[in-house]
Amino acid sequence: MNRDEVVSKLIEYAAMAFNKDAASIHEDTAIADELGVQSAQRVAMTASIENDYDVMIPVARFANYKTIGDLADYIMEEA
Repeated sequence: MNRDEVVSKLIEYAAMAFNKDAASIHEDTAIADELGVQSAQRVAMTASIENDYDVMIPVARFANYKTIGDLADYIMEEA
């Protein structure tokens, strides 16, 4: 798995969780500002990430990742 593949998958998860067009999401997309902050959507995205990459992201910690790229960096470090 390389970083580009992780970013692509995270965009897919974000599009599903936040009900957005994947084409409008990119590595620099600000999760809270551009996608939303609803807890249920973050939980859905977190569950997908944890299932596919076998990493743990506590819901409270999710807010620490400002962009899709930040999340990708974390996954690359942990996976």
